[in-house]
Amino acid sequence: MKNKLRTILILFSSHIFCIPANAFFVEGYDVSKSWEKSVIYAPGSFFSKNLETISVDIPLPVVIFLHGAGGIHDQEIRWAEYIKSQGFIVVLPNSFAIPNREMNSDPSTFTPNIGKVPVNSLRPAEAEYAMSKIKEVAWADKSNIFLMGHSEGGMGTFLTKELGFNGVIISGFTCGIPRRIGSGPNTPFLAINWETDHFFERENTPYKQCSDRPFWSVRVKASELILPGNGHGTASSVEARNIVSKFLQENLKQKYIKTFSK
Repeated sequence: MKNKLRTILILFSSHIFCIPANAFFVEGYDVSKSWEKSVIYAPGSFFSKNLETISVDIPLPVVIFLHGAGGIHDQEIRWAEYIKSQGFIVVLPNSFAIPNREMNSDPSTFTPNIGKVPVNSLRPAEAEYAMSKIKEVAWADKSNIFLMGHSEGGMGTFLTKELGFNGVIISGFTCGIPRRIGSGPNTPFLAINWETDHFFERENTPYKQCSDRPFWSVRVKASELILPGNGHGTASSVEARNIVSKFLQENLKQKYIKTFSK
């Protein structure tokens, strides 16, 4: 019996020591993997990069972009390419690089959350971990870091706590969630939505936008672009692109603007 107990303790101890030092677990999911497998778009590079291959001449402002429920696809890539063209590094943490991370949405039935994965905790944690790691890298201008998210990533952006972002941008998410917005009331906030979106329509329920929610009244600097018609993706809209560019430029720290203008 003693020998068996000793064997169990040795195996348990070995299991603990196998956990990587940089692991960051949220409800059993190792969020650090999303950062390690980030897809990165940087000015001056035609193709996307990763953490090992990114290289820039001077530190540049950064947009952390949380992808939608389906992963890094057309909408995310279009937004990343556009924001890159404005002089920003775009970092897309890959949520599906997290072990045992299943898809939590069914696009065919416009079901935004089927409860397989605790995305309300996981997605904000991805942003928080990415923010902590970006503060350590040489290629990022630490005084100019933004957070943006689309669809499920927009929900994650909405819930991410105050971390000192220059501003937060939400696309394809109408802010309809019982939990409160995470960022402080002084953090600049931009939402981009359609007049209606199949993912958020409910029978016998009045349709609401972010600007219809109670939290809106306490925001010091908040704006919402409502695109005409019914839709979900926003990256193809010229008006959406223009307002994102304006928002990013207006909320850059003056220090960077002077450096970038030389």
